[in-house]
Amino acid sequence: MKPFFVCARDEAQAAVELALVLPVLLLITVAVCQVALALNCYLVINSAGRDGARRAAETNDSEAGRKAALESASGLPGGHPEVVVAFPEGRDKGSPVTVTVSYRMPILLPGLDKLVPRPSFKASTSMALERGAE
Repeated sequence: MKPFFVCARDEAQAAVELALVLPVLLLITVAVCQVALALNCYLVINSAGRDGARRAAETNDSEAGRKAALESASGLPGGHPEVVVAFPEGRDKGSPVTVTVSYRMPILLPGLDKLVPRPSFKASTSMALERGAE
């Protein structure tokens, strides 16, 4: 039987292979994490738009709708989203209220945003007003 041992040449080969493969694996891992973050931001922005439109439809108050949308989007990384509440057909009962939420997502790798533009998301939700202007 042959004795089981590793010679120095095998260790060096393993180190070289690791040095070649590790950057690729790290890049794939960061890319998967960035896609997961993008999906999370997309879902949070859509939910924030719905929450803001719901509150604005209930109260007929643009500031209440804006606050509800910002509160719903408070878990986003980076800065706050931009929220616009509009009453395109007036503030009578049954008229639509539209809440638009815009957000620019941060990039996980520092410095990469100089090469690649930061992804942005925009969600718009309309609901009918439940009460008229008072």
